[in-house]
Amino acid sequence: MLLERPAMKERRTYLRKISSEEAREGYVMILKSKLAFFPPVGKAFNLIQDNVRSRARVESYRCSCRGPELPHEHYFIRWKGLKTRDRIEIREDLSEQGRYIIKIHH
Repeated sequence: MLLERPAMKERRTYLRKISSEEAREGYVMILKSKLAFFPPVGKAFNLIQDNVRSRARVESYRCSCRGPELPHEHYFIRWKGLKTRDRIEIREDLSEQGRYIIKIHH
């Protein structure tokens, strides 16, 4: 008998507390381990906030913050109006493929 996982919501939700840099620069950092939650890097998708639809995409930039011998990528979604310590919640909209809902908790 297979048991259903109770953590189903976790797999369909991306949670993050906004840093001062994210707020200042207008983006939400996407952890590499959570990339699979979103459409592929560069592919546009709908992101809904308070019933207002916006087009968004996961973008990346090369970085050497760990030193020149460890170059890597950072991933993010551009989003304006964020404040330091805001908690964001992005979840898949199960009623429409390729659509996500963002809630910002101040």
